[in-house]
Amino acid sequence: MKLFQLLQSFEFDELFPSVVAMYPNAKRHRKEFKQAFDMLTTMRYTPTNKQIQYLLIEDGSGDCYFGAHDSNFKANWDVLLGKDIVRSKGVTLTDEEMAANCLLNMIFLGNHPKDFNDSYNILRRA
Repeated sequence: MKLFQLLQSFEFDELFPSVVAMYPNAKRHRKEFKQAFDMLTTMRYTPTNKQIQYLLIEDGSGDCYFGAHDSNFKANWDVLLGKDIVRSKGVTLTDEEMAANCLLNMIFLGNHPKDFNDSYNILRRA
């Protein structure tokens, strides 16, 4: 499944509670997150053969979590939307959890369009 398909399978109000669970400051900035979601679900994507792979990641302290490497999100939003979402064997994240995680990573790690600069600056200071 392409990221744009994953995001379009949700309404913002369905996805936002998962975003807040992952990033508690989000509840103070609903407007900015909604703007990002609306932009991402209406913009054209650039086809690519690259992927965002969710897998088991070990942090430096020996703890493990399910996630995708930050490098998966180092691209323009339109390119990220065209990437395949891949769930490695054993990853139990739901589509909603992956969509919320992708939204957060796209906002904070991806290269957003200029139209999102003001909202990005607000979120970055939060």
